Amino acid sequence: MRRWFVIALGISAIFMTGCASDYSPKAELSSYRTIGVIVPPTVLHDAGDVLQLNNRTVVEDRVKNSAVGAGAGSVAGTAAGAGAGVLIGCTAGGFLAPLCWTVVLVTGAVVGGGTGAIAGAFVDTQEKVPAAQVHRYEVNQVLPTLQREYLSNADLQQRALRLLRLQVSDINFIPAEQEGDRYRLVSQESTGASYSDVTLVLSDFRVQLEGKAENDPTVALSIYVQWSLRKYDAVTLLNPDWDIVEGKYQSKKYELSEWLADNGALLKSRLDKGLESSFNSAFSALTPETDEQKWARIGSEDTF
Repeated sequence: MRRWFVIALGISAIFMTGCASDYSPKAELSSYRTIGVIVPPTVLHDAGDVLQLNNRTVVEDRVKNSAVGAGAGSVAGTAAGAGAGVLIGCTAGGFLAPLCWTVVLVTGAVVGGGTGAIAGAFVDTQEKVPAAQVHRYEVNQVLPTLQREYLSNADLQQRALRLLRLQVSDINFIPAEQEGDRYRLVSQESTGASYSDVTLVLSDFRVQLEGKAENDPTVALSIYVQWSLRKYDAVTLLNPDWDIVEGKYQSKKYELSEWLADNGALLKSRLDKGLESSFNSAFSALTPETDEQKWARIGSEDTF
């Protein structure tokens, strides 16, 4: 019963999400000559932050929930069919009564089962499983190198600045640091301003190996970045989020032993590619939106 309730909530959420639209325009940056870029410390403490394992794969979860949903839906549909049989007079007797009951009950079971199976496929009931100590140990062997060569805040900031300057060439992106309630530009370049009223801050950053818990788990490298565009308010002395952009990357799956072989050679190459891809994906949202893109966005948000 509880599982069917979860599935029912899932299908409701699908319809609610499909009907929602966000017509808010992109932040207009053309009037800003200088924007500061902030990357706070992003240390990955240990393998517990990186290894994210589940008791089932996504495909296994969908198959399981589809079967559960189909069974529950069939029972509910049969009950609904019985009610329909009463309404249309199947209880009146006569030689057509058995045929009438067969039709309404079978139809109810088929429709209910199909609806339940579809709803179940959209419900995620995977459970997180702690990584085995041996896997945590293996991943922890390569983390210091990744942190030093790819994931330090200085390296991430330099990568962000390079990609921002390529994508949004008419704005001067400069490293910044927080000073009190404002952000001070830390570049030696001549900008005409000591502070930046608009800053781009890395507000969420995740690097994870995701997959099913096994002896040698098959996992994909997943990277998620979220950048908050903040505009200083001189009245409130606050920097509320003005806009948020995000980027994602997910690699093919490999066994954990393959990821970590040769001092993590495969992991290093995919991490480098994934950082580039996720940063570019996020920063593309900062480019001016054309009329065609605006109407395409609105049109896609109205479709469900």
